[in-house]
Amino acid sequence: MLTSSHTRTAVAATAIVLLTAAPALALGGPLIRTAGLLSDLAPAAAGPFDGARARVQIVESAQASHTVLTVKGIGAAAEGQTFGAHLHDGPCVAGDGAAAMGHYNSHVHGEITPAEISDRTEIWLDFTVLDGAGTGTASVPFVPESGSRSVVVHAMPTNALTGGAGPRLACLTVLWR
Repeated sequence: MLTSSHTRTAVAATAIVLLTAAPALALGGPLIRTAGLLSDLAPAAAGPFDGARARVQIVESAQASHTVLTVKGIGAAAEGQTFGAHLHDGPCVAGDGAAAMGHYNSHVHGEITPAEISDRTEIWLDFTVLDGAGTGTASVPFVPESGSRSVVVHAMPTNALTGGAGPRLACLTVLWR
C-alpha cells in the first residue's frame, strides 16, 4: 500500500511526465514554460530561496489547465518544510512583493461575485522541500488569461479556507501572450 507521501510523489511524477510530453500527447495549448533564478522578495535577511532556481509549466487541456512548479537549490535549513506557492496577477519584481499583486483568481477575472477562494479558482502549487528541491502541481477547471504574471513562494503552506500562506519570500515571472 502506498503512503500519502508516496502517492503525492507518484502524482507529481505523473504530472511532470504528462507536461513534459505535452506536444506528443496533443493535450492542447498554449504551453507556457519559463525558468530562472527566483527573485528575492525579502532581501533584508538571508533565506532558503536565495540562489534557488525554478521552472513553471502550464498546459491547457480543453477548458482546464495543468501547472507544475519545480524549485531546486533550496537551502538546507528548509528541509522538510512545506511552502505555499501561487500564480499571482502581477509580475515578479525583486524586493517588491506587492508588485505581484493578489492571487490569480478565475472568479475575479470572470467578474463572478462573490469570488470563491479555493484550489478550483486559484492555482495553488504548495511543495515540501526534499533534498533541496520541491515540486508543486495543480489542475484547475480554467485557463489563466495571458499576461505578465508570477509564481510567488510564501513562508507557510496555503490555508485552505483563506488562501493565505504568509509572507512572500521569492518569485518567478511567468509571461505569455
